[in-house]
Amino acid sequence: MDETGTWLAKEISELAKKQTAYENRAFLLAMKKVVKEQNERTELLKGEVDGRLWNHEQW
Repeated sequence: MDETGTWLAKEISELAKKQTAYENRAFLLAMKKVVKEQNERTELLKGEVDGRLWNHEQW
């Protein structure tokens, strides 16, 4: 996870701990999961772009 994703996940966790309502806490924890998945997809796409750029057969 990149620096921004790590920071965002930490902030969401802190907000979730402060919530007294179950619905709000559940929403924030689901948001944290989405942030993690988005970061994983971003890393995969970066790898795909690198792979396509270095494919000498398509130059």
